[in-house]
Amino acid sequence: MRQDSASSETIARAIHAERLRLSTQFKALTPEPYQSRIRERTIRVYGNEHGPSIEFLRAKDKSWDAIIESATRPGPQVGLDREQSM
Repeated sequence: MRQDSASSETIARAIHAERLRLSTQFKALTPEPYQSRIRERTIRVYGNEHGPSIEFLRAKDKSWDAIIESATRPGPQVGLDREQSM
């Protein structure tokens, strides 16, 4: 997209949307009790079960380039051992 001269905002929105799509797809494939724990954590941190919105990230002063970079990283592991000790 950069080679096509797309703006950082355009790239961030596209990559963010793809990350949310993939996240939804893989969460649906995740067995319980992990699926519920992931959903609970996501709601606790972001206020919804889908993850941070573009608006949420921008309100946290994230630049478009920071959003691009963070959309390429996986979220934190949500394992039973870690979650039970929390």
